[in-house]
Amino acid sequence: MAEIHSSAVVSKEAKLADDVVVGPLALIEGPVTIGAGSVIQGGARVIGPVTMGQRNVVHGTAVIGDWPQDRKYHGEFSETIIGDDNVFRESVTIHRGTGLNTKTVIGSRNYFMVNTHVGHNGLIGNDITMVNGAMTAGHVQVSDRAIIGGYCAIHQFTRVGRLAMTSNGAMYNVDVPPFFIGMSTNFITQLNRVGMIRSGMSLESINAVRRMFKFLFRTNAGRTLGHGIKALPAELTQVAEVREFVEFCQGTKRGIARFQAWSSRDVDDAGERQDD
Repeated sequence: MAEIHSSAVVSKEAKLADDVVVGPLALIEGPVTIGAGSVIQGGARVIGPVTMGQRNVVHGTAVIGDWPQDRKYHGEFSETIIGDDNVFRESVTIHRGTGLNTKTVIGSRNYFMVNTHVGHNGLIGNDITMVNGAMTAGHVQVSDRAIIGGYCAIHQFTRVGRLAMTSNGAMYNVDVPPFFIGMSTNFITQLNRVGMIRSGMSLESINAVRRMFKFLFRTNAGRTLGHGIKALPAELTQVAEVREFVEFCQGTKRGIARFQAWSSRDVDDAGERQDD
């Protein structure tokens, strides 16, 4: 039997694994499925339809699965789907989809820090960190291992690529491409070298991404990004990570964040890495 505090309120529609822990004054409403090893701490609220995997931790005052903040929503069926091993800290809000039979999807091993928000119809990948106060609006897609920094905001229908990172409270209504860091609104400023290394990316791939960076934003700085991509050397486009960047940019509907060097050091940091 799940361990449910006497002051918690759990819907008869809820399905909890045998070792789920539900703390004092927690509220589980409607059709909610919670997998093994999960903890719903005191004061947290999970509002179905929600399907939650294993070993998730929902801290006090977090709200998972509430109605979307959308004037067009009038209670039609939508849901929230959550993977495994996620952490939702205090006052995190994750909203269900808006529109009939839509969903908000959260992957696995994500860390949502205090006061972060994922809007309706969001598609959040795996191993993502959202730092205190970070927000993604409706229909935002965030790819694996991205970091959304403190008080950064991502506009609706915008995408954030794999291993991208935003910080300094930057806000984006254009796409943030994979492997880049952004420290200023709608700009990317440098490559996420540390993130690429920590991800286990090969030295060959990292150097190819860096050569791509130099070609697009240094050697051919006067061209548009689209023209630069078309002129990329064939040996670069054969590398999977370079193709990932190219395909991400070619698939944009809102445009790609523009490049702006963060410091003079970044201007000189386009060469190949020979270490590691």
